[in-house]
Amino acid sequence: MKSLMIEYFQSEIKNVVKNNFINERTPFYFISTILLFFSIILSIMSALYSKENFSDFFPNEGFYYDKKIHDSTVVDKMCWYFSQITHHTIILLFFYFFLALINRKSEPYFKMIAPLSLTISFLYFYYLYPKQKLNIHELPFFNLFSHFMIIFLVFGELIYIKNYTFKETTHCFLFILTCLCAIFINYTLRNVWSYNLVKLDRLSGWKLVSKTVFIMYIFSFLFFIIKSRKLKNFGIKSKCLNKSIYSISGLINILLFNMVYSR
Repeated sequence: MKSLMIEYFQSEIKNVVKNNFINERTPFYFISTILLFFSIILSIMSALYSKENFSDFFPNEGFYYDKKIHDSTVVDKMCWYFSQITHHTIILLFFYFFLALINRKSEPYFKMIAPLSLTISFLYFYYLYPKQKLNIHELPFFNLFSHFMIIFLVFGELIYIKNYTFKETTHCFLFILTCLCAIFINYTLRNVWSYNLVKLDRLSGWKLVSKTVFIMYIFSFLFFIIKSRKLKNFGIKSKCLNKSIYSISGLINILLFNMVYSR
């Protein structure tokens, strides 16, 4: 009798847990969602109320290549905000963890956003962090979280991703297109290139874009190796390689492009 009652209560608890979307990953998703949400809110507030000029942002009137620029309106500030690849990525990552929290997790979506997340962290610490002359503990919370702590979120989730096929290594390029669209819209409205680096009207800007694409693919391929290392030939079949020939040749062309125009 007691054993039947115990089994009954166990089944009831499992049903309650299932109906309330609770599982062993819920605390991780909840904390990640909250931290990402606060990071987004703080970064938006910083954009709206900042009084410090940057190389591509002018809340105080300034000059950008002899052109007078003043980001005095909310539209200007939000246009700048969404043109930043970091903010773009954090918002995409927030939606992934929020959907995972309510049991609507999409692994294909994670495989697209995770390589971009690590790429923006790498580019930040390579290009922008040295210019700030700040120790890492002196960075604002949203800045530190957006470029450093998300590394732990990505790898913390990658452990529980079931598989990662070779053809999925190029899916992350979708969000490069959305980032480029945001950067171009920003320039159209404000006549300022994002970070004063991604200049799509000259060779130097496209060199940076090509390097970003290549670095992103390296991270995506790394994820593939991590998840497929126990499979024979990493789960790669000749048919899959034939279908990926255009993507592979494109990456080779990008590598050659950077080698030729390395100076």
